[in-house]
Amino acid sequence: MNEKPNYYAVIPANVRYDKNLKANEKILYGEISALLDKTGTCYASNNYFARLYKVDPSAISKWIGNLEKNNYLKIEYIRAGKEIRQRNIKIIGIDKYQEGYCQKNKENKEEEEERKYIKENIFNLIEENLGRMLSPIEIEIINKWDYEYEIIELAVKEAVLHNAKTIKYIDRIIFNWKQNKVETVEDAKDYLNEYSNKTISKTSKEPNIENYYRDLDE
Repeated sequence: MNEKPNYYAVIPANVRYDKNLKANEKILYGEISALLDKTGTCYASNNYFARLYKVDPSAISKWIGNLEKNNYLKIEYIRAGKEIRQRNIKIIGIDKYQEGYCQKNKENKEEEEERKYIKENIFNLIEENLGRMLSPIEIEIINKWDYEYEIIELAVKEAVLHNAKTIKYIDRIIFNWKQNKVETVEDAKDYLNEYSNKTISKTSKEPNIENYYRDLDE
């Protein structure tokens, strides 16, 4: 039989950390999971696995026997009289793990698409306010900003307000907010209001917030 394993193998946590299983038995479990057909059945022989892992078929028989003993595999035999014509290997509970794996992949894909969408919106926001396209280096800097869209939007507005339309300046605002434990939109607004009030109380002149951010260490 020409076996064509799937690209991915499934080895759930209860198998990986089962002290009753040897390392080779856990790997064999994963190999069997990669050989399951649509009915959840693996038809590979001991000789196939023996050639794959370069061991004696008797070793494969012991590994499968221990997996079956610990209720990870169910073995079915198709006989013609006393002769065994075919062995079917099924993984007990594999549907649950496959569903969880597929669901996790779906969730990861949706999260990735959402992050990509938000990042594109951030790029568009900054390009519109800077009035030009971003350079590769600027995009690299923006990708390091670990803030949600609304907070970055406030930082961009702050830069535009003080006529400092540069990525370097916005980056200094972001850096300053990180240093001052700004984590939410409310934190950012409170920080801006607090700084503005302090500046006004020190001088009757218009507060020079631009100079404050320009003086920050890079």
